[in-house]
Amino acid sequence: MSTNSSSSIVRFGTFELDLQTSELRHAGQKVKLQEQPFQVLATLLEHPGKIVTREELRNKLWPQDTFVDFDHSLNAAIKRLRDALGESADAPVFIETLARRGYRFIAPVNGSSASGVVETAPAAEQGLSSFWTRRIAISCLALIIIASLVWAMWRHPLQHTDIIERKLTSNSSENGVNSAAVSPDGKYLAYSDNTGVYLKLIRTGEVHPVPLPPNFSARVDDWFPDGSHLLVSRRDQPGKASLWNISVFGGSPRPLADNASGGSVSPNGAHISFHRVYVTTPVDYWLGREIWIMHSDGTDAVKVVADNGWLVGKPTWSPDGKRIAYFRTNLDWTTRSVEVNDWQNARAETVLSDNLLTPALHWLPDGRLIYVLANEENWDQGSSLWMVSLQQSGKTSVPSKRITQGNGWITQINGTADGKKLIFLRDNGAPTTYIGTLAADGTTLIAYKRLTLDESVSIPTSWTPDGTAVLFSSDRNGTPEIFKQATDQPLAENLVTSTEQLLLPRVTYDGSELLYVSTPKSATPEKPSSIFAVPIAGGTSRLVLKDVNILNVQCARLPSTVCMYSTTKGNVVETYRFDVKSGKSTGTAQIDPPCNWSLSPDGSQRAVIREGVNEATIQFRSTSSDKTHDLVVKGWSGLSTVDWSADGKSLLLPWHNHDRESALLKVALDGKVSVLLRSSNFIAFAIPSPDGRLLAISEVSLAKNAWQMENFR
Repeated sequence: MSTNSSSSIVRFGTFELDLQTSELRHAGQKVKLQEQPFQVLATLLEHPGKIVTREELRNKLWPQDTFVDFDHSLNAAIKRLRDALGESADAPVFIETLARRGYRFIAPVNGSSASGVVETAPAAEQGLSSFWTRRIAISCLALIIIASLVWAMWRHPLQHTDIIERKLTSNSSENGVNSAAVSPDGKYLAYSDNTGVYLKLIRTGEVHPVPLPPNFSARVDDWFPDGSHLLVSRRDQPGKASLWNISVFGGSPRPLADNASGGSVSPNGAHISFHRVYVTTPVDYWLGREIWIMHSDGTDAVKVVADNGWLVGKPTWSPDGKRIAYFRTNLDWTTRSVEVNDWQNARAETVLSDNLLTPALHWLPDGRLIYVLANEENWDQGSSLWMVSLQQSGKTSVPSKRITQGNGWITQINGTADGKKLIFLRDNGAPTTYIGTLAADGTTLIAYKRLTLDESVSIPTSWTPDGTAVLFSSDRNGTPEIFKQATDQPLAENLVTSTEQLLLPRVTYDGSELLYVSTPKSATPEKPSSIFAVPIAGGTSRLVLKDVNILNVQCARLPSTVCMYSTTKGNVVETYRFDVKSGKSTGTAQIDPPCNWSLSPDGSQRAVIREGVNEATIQFRSTSSDKTHDLVVKGWSGLSTVDWSADGKSLLLPWHNHDRESALLKVALDGKVSVLLRSSNFIAFAIPSPDGRLLAISEVSLAKNAWQMENFR
């Protein structure tokens, strides 16, 4: 690797690698790169154009006395490196894979061509005449020059074609941007947060509020083609949503449709597609059960997509306005796809299928489709934008191309009329564990502090039997593993490691063992999830049972010996009692629609929150029979998860509303509600310590803002 002796910077393509600071930059922007992928890249750059064997990389990255799953770890490091460089193994730009041998860096380094090794045949085997040798050499040289020019033009376009990402808003996590859309001419950004709807002149950064009547809370769905009106979803209270046309210059908003949200205006402004809303949940702005299309004045609404067993995302229009595309998933999110719907002819077909798909889509004027994939390797890296060309038939014509490099979850996407600029929302944040101390009467928190101090995903689900430490799953080492952290200590202890995802640590009824779920990254019937048990004091894990799509496991406390686990199968949740020692299931499964549940400390019943039925209702279901009864939590729609208090006399439930307010509730079995905590962050759930004095609270702080992308074509 030829570098200037006075510099530690290595340049290739539009990237720079600083060997001194271990930083990778793309077009001046820092790219997140972990230690092992960095070491792989540095090693390959030391030998551009030459094969670096897998054994050489092993010796470089892992000393002789280090015991790791080498193949898995190296493959994971290479994948993360490819993700950072924006390439795939199928179409390498920088790193070529040589099966069972190693890898080779194939791009020019510091302006020089990647050097390779030229092997010459022995003299006895050289039977060609000098004439033909020269002819072949000239021909090969010409082909090499032509190929190099074509490759260079494709790989190193003019500087102005480098993808540019620009952050347009700077809202804090307490007041994140919840919707945004760019004007057809690209001059203005219309966006909303918890305080109102705003118009920003992108060139200067000047911001003005959009005049609205008092108590008119709205999210920006889209612009009308005239560039002076917005389509907004009004969400004044849970359970009510409607579509409106508002002018950016002021005046009275004009209603278009009741029980509707998530609208999209056709390119010519003649039609609006939207979700029909019947029950409002925290996610129904992005997802619904039905898609309708109406004239832009709100008349002649027709239903074009409806399936009670599926959820559909906000639709996006084809350039000619004759079709819509939308995300589609079953209720347990195990099957995800993108459909194109020729709505006037009642014909739909699937164009993409990938279990990493998320709801956001945007159809460009030139026919290409922008979609979002979740990151498979690391939870905290969120998702990325991808682009694929669609034929007139709706089928994809060429491989997809990744067009973003940043971290964070991407949701709403839209673009300018000429297709040259994209606007999307990106939020950065991860579940963090806090410790709350309850007052003696159990109705208020008297202390509240953060336990996990890093930026990784940390999800608490249990306590040690003595109540001194929290048990949680975290991806701080790349793949989710099981950790334990004492409430008075800043660091966590790693209890269980694996190449699979380890989730949901739970203590058995006698406190002697820790149960956890081990899930392959791509679980299938041939690769099911597993429940393992490990001694609470540490030791070797043992297999308890295997099943497909395990989503919950819990045990009661002595004298009860009840343990239960759930799986998702189709559009139902099946819950089984099982013997924690033998792993055998006992009795028949209890069948529920999609739901979250918690097992009472005495093992007699489950508290169940059903999804999309009535979020203010808790169902109590006996674990030994089919007996049920309901508890209505009056005035608190927006409940999604539930956990029992330590004494079994009340429930702990997070509450959320459409303005991103969040609260932690303590609900007695007679329905009396105490508010333990209010937050502008997302409270996911709370797990009580065995003595009931402390709570391990999972809370997500999201700083969501609008971003602009250019030169992605």
